[in-house]
Amino acid sequence: MLKVFDDNSVELTRGDTARLKVTVTNDNDGEEYTVQSGDTLTLSIKKKTKDSEALVAKTIKGSSIFHIEPKDTSGLPFGSYVYDVELTTAEGDVYTVITPSNFKITEEVTTR
Repeated sequence: MLKVFDDNSVELTRGDTARLKVTVTNDNDGEEYTVQSGDTLTLSIKKKTKDSEALVAKTIKGSSIFHIEPKDTSGLPFGSYVYDVELTTAEGDVYTVITPSNFKITEEVTTR
């Protein structure tokens, strides 16, 4: 089960499928930004922000919906992690659209 909270915190049952839609808002006018075909969004999940490598990294191009597959989290221990999302525009500009936020992998009873 996927839960997303107002503060961008996420809870996901380990090994579940999730589709996480990211809404990008323009800081200047508060209008929603439409992801363009040449734009890339990257979601990174780490145990701690200072860790050098992501435990889960998902990159999508021209879309704002991340598909988290069961294999992405099935090997992670239950517990608390951090994640962020970066937008790289087709022009090469980089924006952190979700700053480091909590990502909790919750317990499951049924395992595959």
